Amino acid sequence: MAVTMFPVAKRLTPQEISVFFRKDLRRIVSIHTVMFQKLLHEEEGLPLELAALFEDVGNRYLDISERISELRRRPKITG
Repeated sequence: MAVTMFPVAKRLTPQEISVFFRKDLRRIVSIHTVMFQKLLHEEEGLPLELAALFEDVGNRYLDISERISELRRRPKITG
């Protein structure tokens, strides 16, 4: 579930974009950490949900990587 932020990013400075991504990443990592802890501490081996979580986490981080790469490729707006 990728959320686009490009219309907002056009109005932000590079520093503001960096702050946005850092806050967003901290929130995402916190959620994923809780989910992994819950699934990994189950007593009955590795639950099937763990595979789905790995896939979701991987896809989310790939989406973030693509967003950052696109922002870095944009020409800088001055003025």
